[in-house]
Amino acid sequence: MPLGLAFAGVVTGLAWRLPAWGILDARAMRRINRVALPEVIDTGSGVLRLAGTTAFFVAALVLAGMVRPTLAVGLVTAALAAELITKSLKIIVRRQRPSSADPGVVVRLAHLPIDPSFPSGDAMRAAFLAGLALTTPQVPPWGAALFLVASVLVALGRVRAGAHYPLDVWAGFFLGLGAALAWASLLEH
Repeated sequence: MPLGLAFAGVVTGLAWRLPAWGILDARAMRRINRVALPEVIDTGSGVLRLAGTTAFFVAALVLAGMVRPTLAVGLVTAALAAELITKSLKIIVRRQRPSSADPGVVVRLAHLPIDPSFPSGDAMRAAFLAGLALTTPQVPPWGAALFLVASVLVALGRVRAGAHYPLDVWAGFFLGLGAALAWASLLEH
């Protein structure tokens, strides 16, 4: 079932390839990207974005491996599989970043990523960690809920920053969450 969640997220994320959905996706990105918000929100979003970076992801996986050392190899394997799927989809699909496709996009990043936009790697990594928190008995329910909220905010922040379209982060989010839940379900068997 969790792999079905990941698959469904990626497939529905590809809806932007249908003309009507592509228009809706671009309009939603513009609205999220261009809406006037207090500067503190964009600053907070920039700080929270760190939770989707590769460095944070690796550090969190190392920490998780220290908490549950007997499961470290399987955890790293699941995380690498999710990364590999994300990178492969980027190469296969080759969706342009919003900032490349629309000159009106407000860029809120010091350095724009140069790889393709679909799916969002940051959203995938943040959602993978949220799924890990949701399935780790040592993480209290409120902690898991915070991870889940943070991962959604990371995903929205990527759209706000002009790095992704909403369907990019949708696909990345469900890919990461599904991969983590699949890994956890293997532990139960």
